[in-house]
Amino acid sequence: MVNKKNMKMLPKSMIKVGFPTTHPIYDMQGNLLLQVGMVVESEAQLAKLYEVGVYQDNQLNGNVHTIEGQEGMVGLDEQKIDESQPQGEVLTELPFKRIKLGESLQISPLSDSSGSAKYFIKFIGGIDKKSLICTIPMIDDKVMFIKENSGFSVFMFSGKGVYRFNTMVDVVFSRPFPHMCLKFPRHVYFKTLRKNQRVPVNIIASLVNRSANEFESSKIAGRIIDLSLGGILVESSKINGNVSDVIECTFKINMDGEELVFLIQGVLRSLSTLDQKDGTKLNSYGIQFKDIAFQDKVMLQSYIFQLLTGEKLDDL
Repeated sequence: MVNKKNMKMLPKSMIKVGFPTTHPIYDMQGNLLLQVGMVVESEAQLAKLYEVGVYQDNQLNGNVHTIEGQEGMVGLDEQKIDESQPQGEVLTELPFKRIKLGESLQISPLSDSSGSAKYFIKFIGGIDKKSLICTIPMIDDKVMFIKENSGFSVFMFSGKGVYRFNTMVDVVFSRPFPHMCLKFPRHVYFKTLRKNQRVPVNIIASLVNRSANEFESSKIAGRIIDLSLGGILVESSKINGNVSDVIECTFKINMDGEELVFLIQGVLRSLSTLDQKDGTKLNSYGIQFKDIAFQDKVMLQSYIFQLLTGEKLDDL
């Protein structure tokens, strides 16, 4: 039960049939009616709720609350919601025909207010405008328990940008293999991301020349001074290969207090040597990344975005 002094009655536009709630819903006495992620299944249920009276706790998340409905994002103060929408993000439809089988998606439970719980799933099929069929997250080699009607926020990273939307689990299946059906979003938000947006960094890295006859002995240390999704610029006192050699790069970054390790293969595109004032030589390696795993791509893009703007990608 919450303090009744903090309660504010919700207009009918705030709750939509068939969509998960993004905030707890209370009656006029402060008793919990709907938890985060719960879904009102019919207009009759919705009508009964409003007969009782539906309220929210104003101290929970400020004065602006949003729920994704048929018209997109509907809130108590639509003007404020529009103003808070990140620049460059547009409301559009999910291009179902462009989603590739095996595409990875990042999902976060709507019930997790901290947003720290993130899982990766794969798209394995679906019906346009109806459903997205996906795998179920694995935790310690075990299938994660997911309830039907659970609400999730979803990020789908494409080659040109990020789609984000809220949805709910329609049906969960255990056979012939664990998978679930997500409700197809009516609208999604899309933000274009520059593929080769570069940021200056200072990251220790290890380089291994996979094109060398004895590549294990070709390992050298270096310092990444420039980072993008397309590749890195590394400085090192040692020479390690020739242009067009395949270079394996290992480095660590710190995100939200967590240390992330990346191992990415690339191609050496440029190699130059600069004479230093102390008489030593400094070698500069321009390495273009080859195929990057989806998880690594999402984390790198989020890291680059934070360095550029101070914002988290999953807060867009």
